[in-house]
Amino acid sequence: MLLPLLIAAAQPAAVSDPVVIALVAGEGDRKCLPDKSLCLDLPAPAKAGEADGALVLTAPMTDDVRDLPLPYSRDDGQSLDLWPYLIAVPPHGDASTDARQYLMGVVTSQTAMYSGGGGNGSRLHLLRLDTTPSNMRVGDEVLDVVWDSSLMIRACFSEQAMKDRRDACHDEYNFTGTLSAGLAEAGELPALTYRAVATAYPRTARRSQDNGGLRLKAADLVHAKDPECSYERTLRYNPATSRYEMDRPAPDCSDYTTP
Repeated sequence: MLLPLLIAAAQPAAVSDPVVIALVAGEGDRKCLPDKSLCLDLPAPAKAGEADGALVLTAPMTDDVRDLPLPYSRDDGQSLDLWPYLIAVPPHGDASTDARQYLMGVVTSQTAMYSGGGGNGSRLHLLRLDTTPSNMRVGDEVLDVVWDSSLMIRACFSEQAMKDRRDACHDEYNFTGTLSAGLAEAGELPALTYRAVATAYPRTARRSQDNGGLRLKAADLVHAKDPECSYERTLRYNPATSRYEMDRPAPDCSDYTTP
């Protein structure tokens, strides 16, 4: 079963698309194709010092298990998670029915803590995945985009500030990315659409400013969308660079995305 068109960073989408496949829960932490013909897992090392960042591919019907290295690890506090979707690459007309290629996703996340607040930010990496039985391998990274972030910064340092801010004593900054995929010609990578939404709470909050002295109104206590950092871009694969490229540059939204 082939699903969905819109892929949310933090939650599954529910609209149909013939290109994007939603993975389903398998045994343990495995994420599998709906027919369970292929499962993916990204386990943490069982012991300290063991190699990290390896993708485990399992074909339950044949008990075939492969460990494939990835260019990411959990070093320096970075966490790794599988993106619970695969983007199918249409096969060439003369390709074997066993030759299946996808784009798989790995989400890398960083967390920071500071006085009275903290935050986390993640990026989505898409890589080629060849599941041809005779040549299972993870290929090059083709996309790296900001994916999801949530920041909270203390803004009250006195009782007067608490009153002035109506007890809204933390500024909050959130950023969420989504992807959708279109149809592609045989053997070609599909065009993608990347959408970003950034919000600030209270609506007057600006991370680059000192917001502690603000006097807020009741109407300010909402999560307001930032029009500059809420945007849409088309991404197309460029064979010359072997990467997806945006149709125009993205704005600098590091105030929302950097913990």
